[in-house]
Amino acid sequence: MENFKIYKDDLLTIDQRKKKVIYINQIIMLKGISNYTCFYLKNGTQRLTSHTLKYYENQLESKGFLRVHRGFIVNQQCIVKHDSYNSQLLLTDGYEVEISRRKRRQFEGSF
Repeated sequence: MENFKIYKDDLLTIDQRKKKVIYINQIIMLKGISNYTCFYLKNGTQRLTSHTLKYYENQLESKGFLRVHRGFIVNQQCIVKHDSYNSQLLLTDGYEVEISRRKRRQFEGSF
């Protein structure tokens, strides 16, 4: 049974038996932590869900998100700077994310 559905611009998640809405345009990045995913939001909060990044990856891909590393999915609209020398992205709110070697070519083609 799927625990989240995407409606127009928001992502419905179920967190500890409570329905919580996370607006897609408020997501900066998703970070995989073992079998959990942490959502980093523009208002500075973080939400932890009990699903893997793979669980969210396919649904968010059509909404402008890119998997740039085994442990990260980023919102393309939140990319401030791309440092190709160090293979890193600077995101809004000062987050830095490394681009994996295998994802570099894919990322540079889409950005």
